[in-house]
Amino acid sequence: MGQGYEGSEDCLYVNVFVPYNASGPFPVLTWFPGGAFKGGSSANVGPDLFLSQDIIVVAVQPRVGAMGLLSTGDDVIPGNAGMKDMVMALQWVQQNIAAFGGDPNQVTIGGESSGGCSASHLVLSPLAAGLFRSAIIHSGEAASPWGIMPDPAAKAFRLAEVLGFTANNSQELRDFLLTVDPQDLVSHDDDIITPEEEIRIQHLAWLPVLEQDVEGAFVTEWPAESLKAGRFNKVPVITGFTSGDGLELIQQKLYLSDPAAVQELSDNFVLAVAPILHLPTAEEREEAALKMRDFYFGHENISIDDAQAITDMCTDIYWGEPADATVRAASNHSDAGPIYYHLFDYRGPEIGNGTYGTRHASQSSMVFYSPTDGVPDPNTTFGQLRLTMLRLWSNFIKNGTPSPEGEEFIWEPFDNTNLYYVHITDTVNLEQAVFKERMEFWQQNIPL
Repeated sequence: MGQGYEGSEDCLYVNVFVPYNASGPFPVLTWFPGGAFKGGSSANVGPDLFLSQDIIVVAVQPRVGAMGLLSTGDDVIPGNAGMKDMVMALQWVQQNIAAFGGDPNQVTIGGESSGGCSASHLVLSPLAAGLFRSAIIHSGEAASPWGIMPDPAAKAFRLAEVLGFTANNSQELRDFLLTVDPQDLVSHDDDIITPEEEIRIQHLAWLPVLEQDVEGAFVTEWPAESLKAGRFNKVPVITGFTSGDGLELIQQKLYLSDPAAVQELSDNFVLAVAPILHLPTAEEREEAALKMRDFYFGHENISIDDAQAITDMCTDIYWGEPADATVRAASNHSDAGPIYYHLFDYRGPEIGNGTYGTRHASQSSMVFYSPTDGVPDPNTTFGQLRLTMLRLWSNFIKNGTPSPEGEEFIWEPFDNTNLYYVHITDTVNLEQAVFKERMEFWQQNIPL
C-alpha cells in the first residue's frame, strides 16, 4: 500500500502451503515478504521448491506503511502494529500448524529486504521468544540505518498536516486519523519526507519504532544495544547480503545514469551520509562521513565514473556493515546460536548480469519458485547453484545447520577468530573475512 501500491487494510492472512503426498510432521518455514515496509505481498512467495523438500511454507501478510508502523512515540499510538502482526502469525502457527501436518517445534522464520529486517527484529524481540527455533535473513538487519525510525512522532504529526489537520497532542492526532479514509493514510508517503531526508541516499517513510518499556512492547531499545548486551533469542541463523544490495538505492537516485544526480551527491556528501551513521554526536558523524569519502573515492569530486565505489559504499552503509557488525556482536556471546554468514555474488544473466554487484535480496530468487525462472535445471550453472542453495537452506530448516551429517559441503559457522562466510558465485565456497578492507574501515571508524 502507499504511492504506487495497491492493497487492503483487510490483509491479516497467512497462506499455508503443504507438501503433497508426503507424511509429516513437517518442518515449517514462515516467510515475511520484502517491500520497503510499505508494500510486498505474501502472494509473491513461491513455495514450490521448499515443498519438494517436504517443508511447509507459511507466507505472512502483515500491515505495512502508516497502517502498520505509524507511532506517536507514546502510549496513545505505541507503534509497530505490523511487527506485532508477525508475532501473532507466529503464535497462530504454534497453535495450528499441527493440523496441517507441521511440527510447531521446527519453525524457521525468514524474510528478504524489509522482511529480513523484520526477521532480524524478531530474533531480538522478547515478544517472539519461543515462537521459532531458527531464522533466515536475506539482505536486511535490525541494526541497519533503516531498522528503526528515530523520530516517529514527527512523521505522524506531519502526516496529519499533509491531510489538512494540525494536532496539538497525540490524542487529538489519533482521533483525527481515525476519521481518515485508509487509502488517504497510505497515499502520502512521499509528502511527509522532509528536504533533509530527501537529500539522503535512502529515505523510507515508515519503519519500526522504539516503544516504551511496557508489557506487549515489540522493541524497546536500539538493536545495537540488544546485540552488544546479549539480549536476543539465541537461535541458529543464516544471514547475509549481496555484493550489489546498494544498487536498489542508487538506481532510484539515478547515480548510474544521471551525472547531475551524482554531482548533487558529491556537493552534499556530508548532508547525505552523516545523519545515518551510528555515532553519538553530529561532529563525529560529519568527521566519519569525510573519512568515508576519502576511503571509497580517494578524490574530491564524485562522478558517474565512480559507479563501482558508489555501489560499494551504499551496499556497505545499508546492508554489508549492518550484517557484518551484527554477526560479530552476536558471536561475542558464548550462548548465541551458530550464525551461518553468506555473501551472495552470482552475476549471471538470469538475475541481471550485475556489472557492479548482484542485485538486492536476490538470494530469495534462488530458493523460491517463480514462473520466470521455473524449476532449476541441473544441467546449467544457474540451475545447479539454485539446487545447491535449496539443499543447504532446506538442511538448515530441518536440522538447524546447513551442513548436517552426510552433507558434502561444510558451512562453518561464523566466529570472531576465523570470520567464516560462504561466498556464493557460480559455486559455493567457504572463505574468511568478507570484504576485509571495507569492513575493517567501519570497525575502526564507525563501530556498531
